[in-house]
Amino acid sequence: MQGNPGKIPGRSDGVTGTMTLIMIIEDNETIADSIAYFIKYLAHYDTLIASSGELALDTLLKGVRPDLILLDVKLPGMSGIDFITRLRHDPWLKNIGIVIYSGLPAEKVRKDFEEKNIFISNILEKPITPSHLIQIIDETVKHQPVSGCR
Repeated sequence: MQGNPGKIPGRSDGVTGTMTLIMIIEDNETIADSIAYFIKYLAHYDTLIASSGELALDTLLKGVRPDLILLDVKLPGMSGIDFITRLRHDPWLKNIGIVIYSGLPAEKVRKDFEEKNIFISNILEKPITPSHLIQIIDETVKHQPVSGCR
């Protein structure tokens, strides 16, 4: 698990003044670090990286609550679908906004999720431009109750 231990200028939630936290679940370290960089320095959100679904879930169950999860579908061990299924069964975690990104075609990913009765509004295909990624993250954070898993 990697994160930004220091304070960076960022967007607060407007109520408590706390930083918006984006959890990135990605097993490819280069991709995870690149995404974290774009989110931190273009969107000014704080980030936390988990290299597997198991590590992310363990972190969440210990009390870390991100505002949004950016989730790769193909992960070692627990898949993205299995991760979301576990999240949906926890009352404290089930409403966290989720954006899926994958190297697979978005429609295939959507179909795979819908077959498991999981509906995600934002499914992105890799590669994605930093500006498009930030736009989707901003929109999802602002409309989090609608964008979370259900």
